[in-house]
Amino acid sequence: MKTTRVKLTRGSHTIFDGIMPAGTLHVAGPSQPLTAEFRAPCDFIHFHVSNGYLRKRQDAAKSGLSQPIRDLNDLIIRDPLAGLLGRTLIESGKARDRLYAESVGQTLVMHITRLELTPPTVNALPKWRLKRVQEYVDSHLDEGISLADLAKVAGLSRMHFAAQFRAATGYRPHDYLLHQRIESAKAILSSTDTPLAEVALAVGFQAQPHFSTVFKRLTGETPARWRCSVRGDLEPPETFRRSSATNGQNQITAPV
Repeated sequence: MKTTRVKLTRGSHTIFDGIMPAGTLHVAGPSQPLTAEFRAPCDFIHFHVSNGYLRKRQDAAKSGLSQPIRDLNDLIIRDPLAGLLGRTLIESGKARDRLYAESVGQTLVMHITRLELTPPTVNALPKWRLKRVQEYVDSHLDEGISLADLAKVAGLSRMHFAAQFRAATGYRPHDYLLHQRIESAKAILSSTDTPLAEVALAVGFQAQPHFSTVFKRLTGETPARWRCSVRGDLEPPETFRRSSATNGQNQITAPV
């Protein structure tokens, strides 16, 4: 349901370690233990699908695919339709309606089995380069940061950096930067009474309106409303208003 930082491991094997954007799917095979270490707030939808049903849907889809069916275990892919299906289930208020939930799950399974998955053509940014970029962003968040700046920190050309960064994180560099700015703003909003205009400047936005627009797009709420909700206030203060894998089943995890 929301972008998060997570590390997925199976035994000594690391499956994923980094930022998992909203709308990402992870398919875990039946009866295979998985460890998830969350490093940021998260909301997921879990669908448990019998292995027989999944294989049957794969067989039905096989004739329409241009490449052989692959093993879906530990498939991780970002998919807009999966995100839409998850939001439909939650926002409709029918998550407790078993028939409705099953219909959404069946649609999701059929969609997954028909995906033509192409192997990645771009190598992911190495972890040591990614760490340098993330540390640079964290320490210069209140400044203007360009693609050229990040590419220089990574030691790559802008084109190669942008492609490898997206392969490693699922984000374009600009989108990642916006996400980090908003996460930093949340920390300030939840713990201080700093005016919104000052919060915007502190996290690298040049103007409050742009900050508020991006904040609402990423969180669904204005900064003032979000601040009130996390603090338990009934309404914004006047100043804010003015400035404003189990038992033989496949598990499909969708942070939508």
